Amino acid sequence: MATGEWELREEDAFEYEFDLENPFTSPDDEPIASLLDAESHHAPSVSAAASAARRDAAAFISQVRFGGELAGHPRVAYLALNYVDRFLSKRQLPPWAPRLLAISCLSLAAKMQRVAAFSIADIQGDVESPFDAANVRRMEGTVLDTLDWRVRSVTPLAFLGFFLSACYPQPRQPLQLAAVKARAIDILLLAQPEVKMAEFSPSVAAAAALLAAAGEVTAANLPEFQAGVAACPFVNSDKLRECGEVLVAACGVGPRRATASVDTPVTVLGHHRSASSASESDWTVGSPANGGGSDAKKRCMGPPSQWG
Repeated sequence: MATGEWELREEDAFEYEFDLENPFTSPDDEPIASLLDAESHHAPSVSAAASAARRDAAAFISQVRFGGELAGHPRVAYLALNYVDRFLSKRQLPPWAPRLLAISCLSLAAKMQRVAAFSIADIQGDVESPFDAANVRRMEGTVLDTLDWRVRSVTPLAFLGFFLSACYPQPRQPLQLAAVKARAIDILLLAQPEVKMAEFSPSVAAAAALLAAAGEVTAANLPEFQAGVAACPFVNSDKLRECGEVLVAACGVGPRRATASVDTPVTVLGHHRSASSASESDWTVGSPANGGGSDAKKRCMGPPSQWG
């Protein structure tokens, strides 16, 4: 790729800040229909998630400290690991390259999030034998080509608004919804490095995280919320239950957790573990409660204008 072509396309790609919760820019896109159509193109393969290269890249990303001016940008790491996963789903790396891939994906993610102070030097810190800017730039180009320039990733974060709008029971209290959403984001950030998360579509991961968050923040609304999610025709109840169990094992979260913190950890992709247990029934979303499932199904199947 010629230098001029790279610079033009880079300018076009990073002109606007990318919102992980709203990946589409066209007003013609129907929110949930477009998200469901696109999610399979942005989810990693299980084999890529289980690879040694992914483990090494994720470990490096987990070491990047988001302090000082970068404290407000934990989603950079989240988006970067998504790029790593999608890249490794299409290509293999030599043993020495995972760190270069991680640095390049962090750099791309920082550009997409418009983090002006986020430099390659910030990313590499005090590591030995740092890669120079030219090597990182070349790897960025390889990543972009491999991803077919689909850098506006569709992740579980993009489905949170839909599930809260279509499935959360009335009356909806803004502060309560905000707390559930914030906790779900925290859970997704913590769980992303787990290999088994690659087995679930972004929509299922989002639903499971929201149910876990609702169980922590407002357990009284959980049964009706479960029924609403179960009424969505595109949600596989078995996968939803399995994903909930992974979240319990990975993050120590779930309906039985008494309290919750919505603070985002400083090291976003670090290994956070705590002991917790949840029975299978906690994650079963079968029969509707108090008729809530019927209303939620109408919202799920209604016109796009109702989806939020």
